[in-house]
Amino acid sequence: MRRGPADGDWVESPLRDNWYQSSSYWASTFGLVTTVDQDGQTNVAPYQLSFPFEVIGGRAVLLISRPDSNTAINLRRTGVCAINYVEAKRKELKHIVALGFPGQTTAEKSPDNPYSLTGSPTPGRAPDGRRFPHLLQEAFQVYECTWDTEQPLHADQPAPAYFVLRLDRILLRERWAKNLEEGGRAMPRLPITYGFRGGTRFWFAKVRKPFWIDTPTDRGPKEEAILYEANRIDPDVRFTREACQQLTGVPRPFLKIALKGIVKKAKERGLTEVDVDFVREVDEQRRAG
Repeated sequence: MRRGPADGDWVESPLRDNWYQSSSYWASTFGLVTTVDQDGQTNVAPYQLSFPFEVIGGRAVLLISRPDSNTAINLRRTGVCAINYVEAKRKELKHIVALGFPGQTTAEKSPDNPYSLTGSPTPGRAPDGRRFPHLLQEAFQVYECTWDTEQPLHADQPAPAYFVLRLDRILLRERWAKNLEEGGRAMPRLPITYGFRGGTRFWFAKVRKPFWIDTPTDRGPKEEAILYEANRIDPDVRFTREACQQLTGVPRPFLKIALKGIVKKAKERGLTEVDVDFVREVDEQRRAG
């Protein structure tokens, strides 16, 4: 009989340094952070420990780094970086592992970089050899970030260094932007890593086609799901709960179209909040033809 993951007794795992790798199992994706080094070259380094930090109101990523890494040193000097996300390709993984090896300069690591460097399309962020880095041509998504030095988490402690990176802009390839906007049924095939283990190995997982499971529609307040969807459409227009209660009768296949139409009319009116009265007004205009 094959043993399962829940077989056997519980035993305590020692709380070692780098506990997420050395004391437990933690699978996640990673971003390839580009920064400019002191010689004006773009440094590329993979980071598993980069997480959403502020998700509502603010937009920020928390990056955890060795304090003496190239990325940390470059970030303290320039204050900016780009986090590049690539899809999983096994032939590139050995190069990614090499790019994360500590103690090498940008020049020493550059032969292991399998990616092409390209300029940013953002005005004012063209690679300049002083502050703004190149992006990776093969990336499907890039976060262009500025280090928020006003956050209480600082990057000047002995170890590790914590950087709160404010998202200045999210860049998506056209296909993935359209897929996201239209609620498409595809997902990029992000690489998955278990990290550095056993002193000699860096573990990855085989990536298969992503799939979805439908969420239940008969649980909780009906307006909850609508509120969640509505407030993701435009960061400058927020819906009240009462407004979303008014929309519970809209058939699910047409809900996003209806929400986008309301947002468009709100922006035309210069509104930043959609309340129940505005939803009723839009509905009356629709019925009047």
